[in-house]
Amino acid sequence: MTYIILDLEWNGVYSRKLKGYFNEIIEIGAVKIDSSLNQVDEFRAVIKPVFSRKLSHIVTNLTGIDEQELKDGQPFTRAISLLKKWICDPDAVVMTWSTTDLLVLIENCRHFFKDQRIPFLNYYVDLQHYCQTRLDYGETQQLGLFKACELLGIDTGDLENHRALDDSILTGKVFAGVYEPQSFNLQVRPAGTEFYERLTFKNVIISDIKNVHVKKSDLRFRCEKCNRRLRRIGQWRFCSRAFFADFLCGGCGTKYAARVQIKLKYDGAQTTRKLVQKPQEDCEK
Repeated sequence: MTYIILDLEWNGVYSRKLKGYFNEIIEIGAVKIDSSLNQVDEFRAVIKPVFSRKLSHIVTNLTGIDEQELKDGQPFTRAISLLKKWICDPDAVVMTWSTTDLLVLIENCRHFFKDQRIPFLNYYVDLQHYCQTRLDYGETQQLGLFKACELLGIDTGDLENHRALDDSILTGKVFAGVYEPQSFNLQVRPAGTEFYERLTFKNVIISDIKNVHVKKSDLRFRCEKCNRRLRRIGQWRFCSRAFFADFLCGGCGTKYAARVQIKLKYDGAQTTRKLVQKPQEDCEK
């Protein structure tokens, strides 16, 4: 089995031609890891930009890439062709740290190749998600690459921060530190039509209370004290990406504030409900 760890750097620019912003890839870095989890090869390509040769200060400060370096770069299409040839193995599992790099790569392929499919991608794993699961980091916040290195005791001192090849080398070390065959194989996704549809699907927060995805049962609550059905006071209101309403228990008189968020995902609507008891009013005043 061949594993490919891929990392990208890009420059966000406004394109008059595209009439919008475009994340133009300016550097590709990758490492090849064999079945024994040893790094056996490296790939690096600097991309000559088409939309803007001027780098934002954020990108320059973050990566250290300068405009002269980009002038000596190669076209995106050639870099991708060389990367595909370098990978060689059609069964290789390609990994990135989160799907952000993958979405930017799709954006560039869509423009330069007129096809959103990535030429060298047949199998994929979101390594950030896999590491987060293996390290039992929880789901409340995303696990950063350097935090993962810290948790695994991996030294990052000799590598530059936010250069594509250096980040891919670090990611490869993290991969070797958490890899377990059975759990990893469950994460491998074939890059077919559904893969791209799921990846590029944009989640939507439902803001219309009459929307077909809003079920009546989602808007009903019971008292946490006496289990009686609560009576809504006033209308549902939408703010801060969720529906809010006040409720009253006719049995024990307890007042509640309810929050309902309905998010439309690729697999369907996901509803999150929360009921909070409101402080009792001081009736003696």
